[in-house]
Amino acid sequence: LVMEREEEHTMLLMKQSTCGHCKRFSIFWNEFQTIIQALNWSSVVNVCKIDVSKNDVPHPQIDALDLPSVYYFPAGSKETPIEMTPKYDKDSIDAQYQYDEGLSWVTSGYDVVEWMMKQGKLDLELLTSLDANKANSIDEDI
Repeated sequence: LVMEREEEHTMLLMKQSTCGHCKRFSIFWNEFQTIIQALNWSSVVNVCKIDVSKNDVPHPQIDALDLPSVYYFPAGSKETPIEMTPKYDKDSIDAQYQYDEGLSWVTSGYDVVEWMMKQGKLDLELLTSLDANKANSIDEDI
């Protein structure tokens, strides 16, 4: 299904319902989804989640061993997803510990939005116009 939506950007959360880290991350994921809807970006950014204990992994380049895992499928290039990886200093003495902490650096849905925008695949002018269109329609309703 994700692969069929070539014109949309897709953010996919891979989780397991019994995973404590996944439950914690789901709070931020739900906030991220709310932000996308509030900004009127839903027509451009598709936010999905899948429980890997109940479903097959939907792409050959996705590794569902470390959960939660987030993958970004840019519009037009679904063959090569971008994994949201941990932020860590590879030269640090604590590099392995920092890497093992996974997505613990995410503390809100805004962190996910910021990461996605840093990938440089989004049309920022289009997103700005979608947000402006929503603001204009709200003004007209008042």
